[in-house]
Amino acid sequence: MPELYDGIGRHIHYLRVAVTDRCNFRCQYCMPAEGVEWIEHHDILRYEEILRIISAFASLGINKVRITGGEPLVRKGLLPFLKKVTQIPGIEEVGLTTNGSLLEEYALRLKEAGIGRINVSLDTLQRERFIKVTGQDQLNQVLAGIKKAQEVGLTPVKINMVVMKGFNSDEVIDMAKLAIDHPYQIRFIEYMPFNTGENYLFTAEEMEQQFIDAGFNNLIPQMKSSSPAKIYSVPGFQGTIGFISPVSRHFCDSCNRIRLTPDGYLKPCLLSNDEYSLRDELRSGISDAELREKIKQIVWNKPTEHHLKQGKKSERGMSRIGG
Repeated sequence: MPELYDGIGRHIHYLRVAVTDRCNFRCQYCMPAEGVEWIEHHDILRYEEILRIISAFASLGINKVRITGGEPLVRKGLLPFLKKVTQIPGIEEVGLTTNGSLLEEYALRLKEAGIGRINVSLDTLQRERFIKVTGQDQLNQVLAGIKKAQEVGLTPVKINMVVMKGFNSDEVIDMAKLAIDHPYQIRFIEYMPFNTGENYLFTAEEMEQQFIDAGFNNLIPQMKSSSPAKIYSVPGFQGTIGFISPVSRHFCDSCNRIRLTPDGYLKPCLLSNDEYSLRDELRSGISDAELREKIKQIVWNKPTEHHLKQGKKSERGMSRIGG
């Protein structure tokens, strides 16, 4: 089986694919509440173009794909597309990241399409804060979607909380307690400075201190995996908790992923401005062999690490990259 490596020897086998920049939420760290400039429709990759790119990656050794957005469930025709992705030879796991607002409706159909696991973005359990951060009064719908995903077997359900100092950093323990009675994996993510003009960084170390202060002193590390999250079990919890620290304790040396944006750019690093258009190549008649060589060249030049500490930021908003 072929394998894909970059120039410093990292094994790249995980492709994250953003199928749209559209979203029915307006989360403040992802996109502005007003004045959103959507990518033009003709610049968005067609499903057949995405399938061709995923197939090329699979032939090079990519075995894990995650579908993201924007909010992927708002794009028409998603379910038949997902079923085709799961049938690509070499692809062993297909997951999906969602804001959860449509998950109750779609959970069973996602399972039937071959989706294995779901990540749900949920940054607060307080209704007024939820409205403030998302622009929508849909907290109950998201919680119902999480419950439905668990019921149909999209497990383990992973709940991603972006922890923002001064906004929701006082809810870390409350969010973690969802894992007491449910087998969820609650993952606390450091805020990353995209082009929103704010810095809400609350470090993983500060989050961990909250657990100590709350009396949860016995966090038991789980076996190391390729995930960027440091996962812990907690006595008395059905589920687990995890911390993702892209800023304070970056994990660039073990990064195994590459991203495809909605408009067809490959981004070897989430927090770098390096990106390479595959859309233009596809629409200019590139052959499959040439496409594979292009991909290998891009992966080979994947940056060694991001440069946040040097003050550099991503010029794309998160919705235009993919969560």
